[in-house]
Amino acid sequence: MRRFLPFATFLSVAILSYTALPQGKTNATASQKKGAAHPAHPACTNTGPFTTTCNPFGADKKAHAVDKTCTMTGDAKSAGDQEQDKQKNNLCSAGTPHVIAISDLKTLQADVDKSGVNYGNVSEGHQGPPADRATLFTKLSPGSAKEGDLVSFVGYIVEAKPGSSETSTCHCFPDPPSIDVHMALAEKPLTLTKATKDAKLCTNSFVAESIPHLRPTALELTSIQPLVSGKKIVKVTGQLFFDGSHRPCKGTTRGSSDPARLTVWEIHPVYKIEVCTKNSIGECTADSANWQPTGNTKTTGGHGRKGGKKKG
Repeated sequence: MRRFLPFATFLSVAILSYTALPQGKTNATASQKKGAAHPAHPACTNTGPFTTTCNPFGADKKAHAVDKTCTMTGDAKSAGDQEQDKQKNNLCSAGTPHVIAISDLKTLQADVDKSGVNYGNVSEGHQGPPADRATLFTKLSPGSAKEGDLVSFVGYIVEAKPGSSETSTCHCFPDPPSIDVHMALAEKPLTLTKATKDAKLCTNSFVAESIPHLRPTALELTSIQPLVSGKKIVKVTGQLFFDGSHRPCKGTTRGSSDPARLTVWEIHPVYKIEVCTKNSIGECTADSANWQPTGNTKTTGGHGRKGGKKKG
């Protein structure tokens, strides 16, 4: 065994020398450092503090480390990603929410597709989110909700999971307080199995996401997951958003780099989730009095400027 000692000594010195080398300025958490062997995810980057004049969470807002290190545009480099990330991180939608149904989102999706806007995942042969987002809305149906509007949806959260590594959260993956919570919303409960999951999500669901910035406990995955398993009727309120990085499913088939969903219109960011005290959709209309807050999120808090006051 002694003949191996010189090699072992060399190996130890080499490892110590490597770890002493500068590895670049990152804001990586302990959980990220453990996953450093997986090069598919870029390192969490420090781009500066997140700044906003708006707080839809009232006294329930909760500061996270990502608020100090990831700006409104995250670490996006392209103009399209920067403009889209501004919308993903917009906490300023205000006013009376438009009540939306999946049929409304299908119409919005068809309107955008007819307009000829090039959008979608570059790995699928598209050009990514457009820098000129106003073009997305030039041919929407008159009177329809549009990106930036406050909306509410009544239905079910049929799936909830951690978000992915992306520019809007400065690639701070997989640290839970620094990434989005991804939800699939549907108008009826869905039982998702490995064999049927994609087809059911493709034909019945759309996406909602709560962002990490100022996120209250009520919008964390641990608070949302019981709503999925309990098949609770919920009202989800937040900003209407067009995800120009992806394409919707084609029938029951999703793109290899796209989530399974029937439209890329989302509620993102989610500002509030409420649970119906009744057990039938008919008793859980958006304007009924049968709603209670999830966790610590107050139903009386506004969606506007500082102090929860509504804009306009």
